[in-house]
Amino acid sequence: MKALKIHLKLLALFFSVLILLQGCTLYKPNYFTLHDASKTNNKVLVRTKNNEKLKFKRIKLQHGQYYGVQKIKRIPAKIPLDSAEINYVRIKDKTTSTIFNSVLGLAGVIGVLGIVLWIEDH
Repeated sequence: MKALKIHLKLLALFFSVLILLQGCTLYKPNYFTLHDASKTNNKVLVRTKNNEKLKFKRIKLQHGQYYGVQKIKRIPAKIPLDSAEINYVRIKDKTTSTIFNSVLGLAGVIGVLGIVLWIEDH
């Protein structure tokens, strides 16, 4: 019974690590314009002049107005963006994010397996 309890705790730790590490998003180090961001259809990080950080699923251009698209309570919402109020725009780096999340996930798996093997030895 004690061994089962230990394995369940380690399994919970394993899944917790995986869930935490899969949520990482890395952005390209360059700054982009709203026009560039609207063409990519990627996640976007917008920093405003008053140092507010806004994250959007994508940027849309409709009738000459840029909108940041977010999901609020599972409903897509379009938030109008004023280019005069924006400090910079960064676009998600899909390749680096995928590699980073994979490496961290693998490190988490190896770490949990190491702990399991260490516990079984003692």
